[in-house]
Amino acid sequence: MPELELSYRRLLWAYPRFYRRERGLEILTTLMDAAEPGQTRPSRGEALHLLLIGLRYRFVPPGWISAVVAGFVTLWVALVCSGLGTVAVYAAQRPEPPRLAALADQLAGQPSATSTDASGYNPVELAYLAGTSGTLNDFSGQGWTGSRPVPDEQSRGYDGVPDVPGVLTAAYQRLQHDGWAMGEVVRDENSPDGVFWAERDGALITVGGTYEHSGITVHWYPVEPPGLLAGAIAGFVIGALLAWQALTWLAHRVARTGPGTRRRMLLISLPALVAAVVNSFDCVASMWPASSTTVLLRTYFMYPLGNQIANPLAPAIIALSLLGVIILVAEAKPDARLLPINQPTGEPAEG
Repeated sequence: MPELELSYRRLLWAYPRFYRRERGLEILTTLMDAAEPGQTRPSRGEALHLLLIGLRYRFVPPGWISAVVAGFVTLWVALVCSGLGTVAVYAAQRPEPPRLAALADQLAGQPSATSTDASGYNPVELAYLAGTSGTLNDFSGQGWTGSRPVPDEQSRGYDGVPDVPGVLTAAYQRLQHDGWAMGEVVRDENSPDGVFWAERDGALITVGGTYEHSGITVHWYPVEPPGLLAGAIAGFVIGALLAWQALTWLAHRVARTGPGTRRRMLLISLPALVAAVVNSFDCVASMWPASSTTVLLRTYFMYPLGNQIANPLAPAIIALSLLGVIILVAEAKPDARLLPINQPTGEPAEG
């Protein structure tokens, strides 16, 4: 194979497969006929033109309607994939849940009346529940500016504490003496007698009085592992690139079907568009800090994935809509699907 033809064929790999199959030989023949005598390599302008046009067909949908649909569905896929990336990083270094039940009883000076332990739950489910409730988002308003907690909560409640302020003061001094990094003691409407946070050895603990002034609660969490934000970004970018290219590939095939088929595809695509927009907005709004004292936990980047598991309506609608479009494209193949792109009006179809 001549060197020039081989170089052109390599450049044509920038085009998607369907375009190379239908127009590749035509383009190659045109380029070879226009080549200068003795030319062995494509000019820089030719190479750049082929690459840019090929990438355009790979990444630019034909028409603004297909671009809008592809854009919102791609955003939804990217958000879900950001959750997958966060889960992958978290699973690789999931922290061991601290065991502080005995310490909590010592700080309270009595056995607990109630206890909870969510440390064995699925982290995606915990991130979804914590993001929905927002119970951990306001810890900065409780005087804590250190490490972020993982919503892998264990807690114990103590009723009938005779001197809540005194117990809280003694607990604060005990933890400080034992080398814990201490936050400020803050009083708020939920803990009028005070609440504080402390951290040591990869564990966070918070001690606070109850609203009724008659007891205290002690919660403890693992410290958030590093790399969750990087995992979320990597998942988002990879998901966006794969989804956008796949949807662009599908949009080009839709564009080469008949007008009636395209209208049916548009109607089928509308539920997917609505589901992608609504679900994406819900995911972003649920993760976004609600106030100046709200801190975004990086484990909340699992929320979009957890949202699909807890509420599978959106992914089901999107999947069914895309399946319907693919079926219509496949059925249209014998008729108009193989028409050359940008064929002049009135020119007979090849084959």
